[in-house]
Amino acid sequence: MTLKLGKTAALHFLSEVAISISGFIATLAIARVLGSEGVGIYALGISVFVWVNLPISGLAEALKKRISEGIDKSEYIISGTILIFLAISVTSLLMIMFRSTINDYIGEKIAFFIILVLLANVLFNSATNSLRGLKKVAHAGWTRAIERVLRACIQVVLIILGYNVAGLFLGYAASMVIGSLIAVFFINVKPKLPNAHHFRSLLSYAKYGWSSGLKGTAFSWMDTIILGIFVSSSQIGIYEVSWSLASFLVVVSRSINSTLFPQVSELSVNEEYERIHHYLNEGLIFTGVFLIPGLFGAVAVGEGLLRVYGVEFAQGYYILILLITARIFDAYASQIVSVIRAVGKPDIALRIDMVFLGANISLNFLFVYTHGWYGAAVATLLSGIVTLGFGFYSLSTLIGRPTVPYMEIVKEIIAGGVMFTVVAFLTSILPSGYHITVLLIFCGIIVYTTVLIIASERIRQKVFILSPV
Repeated sequence: MTLKLGKTAALHFLSEVAISISGFIATLAIARVLGSEGVGIYALGISVFVWVNLPISGLAEALKKRISEGIDKSEYIISGTILIFLAISVTSLLMIMFRSTINDYIGEKIAFFIILVLLANVLFNSATNSLRGLKKVAHAGWTRAIERVLRACIQVVLIILGYNVAGLFLGYAASMVIGSLIAVFFINVKPKLPNAHHFRSLLSYAKYGWSSGLKGTAFSWMDTIILGIFVSSSQIGIYEVSWSLASFLVVVSRSINSTLFPQVSELSVNEEYERIHHYLNEGLIFTGVFLIPGLFGAVAVGEGLLRVYGVEFAQGYYILILLITARIFDAYASQIVSVIRAVGKPDIALRIDMVFLGANISLNFLFVYTHGWYGAAVATLLSGIVTLGFGFYSLSTLIGRPTVPYMEIVKEIIAGGVMFTVVAFLTSILPSGYHITVLLIFCGIIVYTTVLIIASERIRQKVFILSPV
């Protein structure tokens, strides 16, 4: 990556770390106070929210794409906002009509709270996607980080005050409204009235662009939706805690994805495919930097880490390992599919997402019915593998076969293996306990980082370039 792009990714990465840490603390507090059943009910409510929000996400994706092209930015911001609010109005009315069905599925009367979160989310995503389109990726990242920290704080306070699951939704909505106001402050373009062309242009991209949300939503929430049919809220809560830990490891991948999209989008206008290949290669190197050692670490201390949330959560040990493995394949696939969208081929991305969706739905129903929550984890893993393969093939036909940094990935695996050996040895000689688990995690991080920097010249160079000293 260029120095500027690398520093942007680094700043965004720091914001993602803040988001992940706040999410970890919030999930820990929620699990401790409400238990696995409370976490499960909240997860089902959020899964309903993300699915009903899916059609609207296409407009948000189109807004980001058109603004990133650098033409008529102000007109697209206004026309996109108008279209998004029309869509949210229709969605909210439908949810009010079917609120009884939603409440019966979740097991709690929280349909109106979900609508509140939906409205706040539209405000927040419209503002932050505008920032990303304006290439203010770091601003968008830090706005999101502030929102997540606020969300964690407000949610924890509300559940302590006795608002229980309702407090989680109220905290979610309140933090997004505040985050929206912060994001708007950084959008420094002069308002200009759009014309019919701007509306048509957004809608033409949105009819394919909504699939960017489809794949991510299905990967993160399809298993939860189907688990809600077959297993208890308690098991769903344990599953979601395992998923949140697996998701903590995707911070680098998300930062690269958010940083690369506007850059690749601009390069694609002039068909600068060589530079796009270079950026993708760099992105693939750093995609596994957290995920690969995370898998080794989960095998070594995953059960102890889950016990921090409560004794009942230790049941999710094998679920955690499967979900981290699924996250690894999905992270590489997401980088590739993001490039496909950025080069202006949302129709190809839609085909990939539909293949993923078909595999994910069918495998989840089959495996959850026959193997419960283990089936959901395996279905998520297999769906990620399918997406990676199809995405790689599709990108190869569009701009040429991507150069995969195999040797750098192997070095990450070797560093992870060394880390696992050290942590496994220490586990065998040290007593058990929460503080020991934390000590082992920090020890593993130091060992992995040291070995990787020594083994990989490319990663070593990036660390020194981005270092503030």
